[in-house]
Amino acid sequence: MRNASAESKTPGFSLNRYNILLVVVAGLASAGLLYFGTGLHPTWWLLWVAPVPVLAIAPRLRATAAFLLGSMAWILGEMNQWNYLRHVIELPLRIIILFFVIAAVVFGLGVLFTRSFLRRDSLFLVAFAFPVYWVTCEYLTAIMSPHSTWGNLAYTQMDFLPLIQIASVTGLWGISFVVFLFAGTVAALVSGAGELWQRRALAIAVGFVVSAVLVFGERRLQSNPSAKSLPITLIAKDVPMSLYLGSEDQARELLHEYADEILNVTPAGTQVVVLPEKIGRLSKSALAEVDALFSSAATTTRAAVVVGLVRRTSSGSFNSSRFYSADRKLQANYDKHHLIPAVEPETPGDKRIILDESSGRWGLQVCKDMDFPKLSREYAADGVDLMLVPAWDFNVDRWLHSRMAVLRAVENGFALARSARNGLLTLSNNRGRILAEAATVPDRFVSITGKVNVASEKTLYTRVGDWFAWLCVAMFIILLAFQLLTRTWTREKH
Repeated sequence: MRNASAESKTPGFSLNRYNILLVVVAGLASAGLLYFGTGLHPTWWLLWVAPVPVLAIAPRLRATAAFLLGSMAWILGEMNQWNYLRHVIELPLRIIILFFVIAAVVFGLGVLFTRSFLRRDSLFLVAFAFPVYWVTCEYLTAIMSPHSTWGNLAYTQMDFLPLIQIASVTGLWGISFVVFLFAGTVAALVSGAGELWQRRALAIAVGFVVSAVLVFGERRLQSNPSAKSLPITLIAKDVPMSLYLGSEDQARELLHEYADEILNVTPAGTQVVVLPEKIGRLSKSALAEVDALFSSAATTTRAAVVVGLVRRTSSGSFNSSRFYSADRKLQANYDKHHLIPAVEPETPGDKRIILDESSGRWGLQVCKDMDFPKLSREYAADGVDLMLVPAWDFNVDRWLHSRMAVLRAVENGFALARSARNGLLTLSNNRGRILAEAATVPDRFVSITGKVNVASEKTLYTRVGDWFAWLCVAMFIILLAFQLLTRTWTREKH
């Protein structure tokens, strides 16, 4: 007869050398898989199995040991971001430590949460416990954080095109869910918990769910909605920070160089040219000269031009994207909504800009704006099918930050033209396929031109929003309540 204090048939570990070695190996295995499966340019498939070693061994450990094992595995795995946080964006050491510790605690608690169901042999609940918990944590983080979805593990999967198509239904939340559903299932199967028939049923059920998601993704990739082919040119040049912070005369000189480059490299038939974010900082008097300069370039090339710069006015400074049409002067000005805290002193904007063109509806955003799913969803709800995005990255994060923007395009069914200094020039369609891409270099212009299919398509995610994230929150609350009620009932009974 099962003892009241024993929650499972799964035996605990005795403290011998072999078992200690097994625990260490499990922790290091998960840490290594996290190290290469997450970060600024991850190998996507490693994340699918990264949690498995610590989750599988957790039910054989005491709760404290399981929590510490998960937390330490996370800290070691996420050390792939140390150089970026400490030396690239130069966060204070106390903030970096807090960043690692909080994330490690969250992961450790997820291991404990999953462990509790494994120790009850509740295999189906095990499979869903970890993904539901993780999506809940990611969603609450996105709501509360000034950086929104930065750090979300869904972005690790951007090279796996069939999987990321589920974002058009669930948002990025469905991606993390599928990855960790797989991990939780494998952990349950190899942990030794449950009966043979339970393990078989679990494998079949989850295999069906994952297969259905991938089949949907393949079908969406093969679908061919009616679209117009739009030639787009992206241009950028990396310059020292000292030039950006320099005099207005230096800014005007650089902007003149950009205007000349537009005239020299823009192929005939190009519909729009996109330049990067914050090329220079200009007063109101200098801005009039720049407006005339790029209006002339747009008229000469017969292509619209998007320029990123900082406008300094009597009411404040604004990080702006200015749109010069091919047959008119300045047509629109968009001010960046989401500024980097403690880095960008400008005043945030609050208006979306939508441009009705012959090829469809175009929208303007700037760099970090695309870390926030809600803004892109609002644009898509207004019928935007092409997003034009000046940006400025930090070189080492160029892949990750460009792919965050690409996922917004998948979620909402619009094409993307993103031009980043110290980053990548990226053209992608509404399925997340990279149509053309090039890395920028110091002190030399880099440009690409490609044809982007622009189609009008409203996804389920655009229409319904974060329904799946809220479903995961509800499921987590139910599982947590089930766990607490079961413990209470067991104590009362014995």
